[in-house]
Amino acid sequence: MKIAEILQEQCVVADIRGKTKKEIITELVEALANARLVKDVEPVVNVVMDREKLGSTGIGNGVAVPHGKLKNINNIMCAFGRSQNGVDFDAVDRAPVHIFFLVLAPEDSASLHLKVLSRITKILRDQSLRKKIIKLTNVRELYTSILEEDEKI
Repeated sequence: MKIAEILQEQCVVADIRGKTKKEIITELVEALANARLVKDVEPVVNVVMDREKLGSTGIGNGVAVPHGKLKNINNIMCAFGRSQNGVDFDAVDRAPVHIFFLVLAPEDSASLHLKVLSRITKILRDQSLRKKIIKLTNVRELYTSILEEDEKI
């Protein structure tokens, strides 16, 4: 599954304003709500925050991939956010997180869900892409860069 199939340009937040884990997750879920992909923000935020209680999804190198499974959706979807200054997200390496990929999956989609998470981590493994993402100035550039890198995999 390509990232273009699950990430819409309108679900890209070029400048995350949140300073806490919950604020950041809320901002990303709101992007999905604004695109009419989810109806109620709060229950979705709660599912993702419950997942965070099991262990931080801050995977290191300035990247976090918060995620959760929902009963009332049929397709995997995601939102992307970038913080130029970085935010404390309890990452495994304790470094500030700049790049956020929120992934929501149907409750019964374990294997596809894992494939998407794996694909995102492969894309963001490239240090030059991570540096580029931090410096880009607008939603269009961010979205295009992510899709272009995804095509290389």
